[in-house]
Amino acid sequence: MKTKMKYDPEAVQLRYMNWLDMMINIMKPKNLYIYVARGGGKTQSILAHRTQDVCKEMPGGVFSFVADTFINALTNIIPNIIIGWKRNGWLEHDTLPGHFILDKKPPVEFKKNDLRLTDYNRTISTYNGCLFLLKSLDRPSMNAGISVLHRFGDETKYFREQKIKKTAPTLRGDRNEFGNSPYFMGTTFTSDLPNLSDGEFDWMTQMEFNADKKLNYNLFQFGLMVNEIEYELYEAIKNEIPPREIQLIKDKLERWKYKFNLLRRRSTFYYIASALVNIDILTFDYLINNYQSLSYEEFKTAILSCKPSLERGQRFYTNLNNDHFYQDSYNYDRADSMGIKEFVHTSFDLRYIVKEKPIDAGYDGGNMMSLVFGQEQGSVYRVFKCLHTLSPEWIRELADKFIDFFAQHKTKVLNLYYDRAANNYRKAKKDWASELKASIEFNVEGRKTGWQVNLMSIGQGDISMAVEYNFMTVLMSGKEKRLPILKICSYECKELKSSLELAEAKTVMKAGKKVLIKVKTSEKKKLSDLPMHSTNMSDAFKYLMCRRNYLQVISNSSTPQYSGSVSIL
Repeated sequence: MKTKMKYDPEAVQLRYMNWLDMMINIMKPKNLYIYVARGGGKTQSILAHRTQDVCKEMPGGVFSFVADTFINALTNIIPNIIIGWKRNGWLEHDTLPGHFILDKKPPVEFKKNDLRLTDYNRTISTYNGCLFLLKSLDRPSMNAGISVLHRFGDETKYFREQKIKKTAPTLRGDRNEFGNSPYFMGTTFTSDLPNLSDGEFDWMTQMEFNADKKLNYNLFQFGLMVNEIEYELYEAIKNEIPPREIQLIKDKLERWKYKFNLLRRRSTFYYIASALVNIDILTFDYLINNYQSLSYEEFKTAILSCKPSLERGQRFYTNLNNDHFYQDSYNYDRADSMGIKEFVHTSFDLRYIVKEKPIDAGYDGGNMMSLVFGQEQGSVYRVFKCLHTLSPEWIRELADKFIDFFAQHKTKVLNLYYDRAANNYRKAKKDWASELKASIEFNVEGRKTGWQVNLMSIGQGDISMAVEYNFMTVLMSGKEKRLPILKICSYECKELKSSLELAEAKTVMKAGKKVLIKVKTSEKKKLSDLPMHSTNMSDAFKYLMCRRNYLQVISNSSTPQYSGSVSIL
C-alpha cells in the first residue's frame, strides 16, 4: 500500500528530484562532470536545477551554454532546459511578470548586468540580471572575445576535446564582484556515456582524476549541515522567535557557509549514473522493457552506463571510418537573423545542399519509415539529412516532414530509391513507394505541393546482402575512382551514423558452409529505440547508394568480391 507524503505547503515547495540531482544540489561543487544514462533526467532536471542555482549565487553574471552545433542548441538543449525551468517554478516573462525572457533586451523590471549588447537574439536573460549566451563548437568564432563566469554544456560525447579546450579562456570575469562565489570560473558538463566505436568522445572521463573523493565526501556533509541550519533559520523567522536567537542562528549559518564555500572553491564532482537513478519515475517496467528489447551490449551502455565492448572487427560496414563524416554542416545566415523562439530548422540551413539540383532519397518502409537524402556533387556524394516516423505515424506524416523541411528548396524534384517490396502492387497503386510519391506531390488537403517524385527503382530486383556488403566495402574504401567519395553529415544524420556503426556481422552455418550475415535482430526492438539503435536507417542508405549505375561499376570491376574462407549471404 502506497503512503501519501505529508507536507506543509506553506513551509516548502514540493518538487521531484532524483537522489543524484538532490546530492548535487546539496554539494554545489564548482565543477560538475556527470554521465547519466538514458531517462536519468540530466537536462530537464539536473542541468535545469544547476543553472538556476548558479543564477541565484551570481546575480548579474554572464554565462554560456555550449553545444556541439548551434542548431542542436536551438532545437534540443535550450528547449529542454527551459522545460526544466518551468517545471521548477520559473515563468517566461511575456505578458506577465516572469523569471526569464528569450531573444529580447531585458525589461526594466529585471536587474541589470554590465554587459550591453546591440542584439539580444539567441540570448536568455533572467530576472536577477543574469545573461546566458549560446555558443557552439562548430562556430569557434562565436567564442572569441567573450567573458563568462561559468560555462554549461550538454551531450559532451559529441564534443571534440581540442575544440572544447578552446572555450576555456572564456572563463574569466570580474573577480572583485563575483569571486566570492565558488561557482566563479566553474564548468558544468553533462552527457550520456559515449561509445568510442561510434566515433563519440570520452575526454570527460579524464575529469575523474580531478575529483577528490575525500573532499567530496566532506562537501556533502557540510552541505547537509548548511541545509539544516537554513531550515532552522526559516522556522525561527516563521515562528517569530526573539531577534537575538534569530541572529545567533544567522551567525552560525555564516560560519558554516564560510567553511562550506572554502571546500566548494576547489571541488570537482565526477560521476557515472545508470537509469536506476531515476527509477522512481521510470518504474521497474522501464528496465524490463529495455532489457527485453535491447541487445545485452546496448542495455549495458544505454541503461546501465557500462562501457560498450563491440569491436570494429564485428562490423558489417568494415571500411566505415571518421573520414566519411563531416561536421561543418550549417550555414547560419538565417539562424543569426532569428531568435530562439522563432527559429525553425529547415534545409535552408544546410551548408552543402545545392538548392538548384534535384534531391535523391533512399526509402525503407515498415513500422519505422526511413528516408536518407543526398546529392551527387562532382566527385563527392553528400548525404545531408535523415527523416523518420514511427508507427502509428505513417507515410502521410513522413511526407509532411519532408515537405516542411525542404520547403525552401528551389528545384522541387525528388529521385526516390527503394526496395523491391515497395514495388509490390504498383499497378494497383497500393505500394508504399507510390503512396509516398502521392503524399509528397499532394498535401493532406489534396493540393499540389509543387514537388515531382521520380520512382527510380521500378523493375529493379532485390539488393542482396552479398551485393550490399561488396558494394559498401568498395565504396567506403575510396579506392574505386569511378565511384564518388562518400561524405555523411554527422549532425543531421545521427540516426544513419549510429545505424551504420552498430550494424554487426555474424558468421553462421548454412548448407554446411560458413556464411557472413548482417545481424537484423535490432529491428525487433521497441519502437522508440529503432531510430538510433537498429539497422533500419542503414537499409534506407543501402537503397540510396546501391543504384544501378553504381552497382554496374562493381560488377565490371576486377576487384574480387570476397576474400578468405567465409562467404557472404
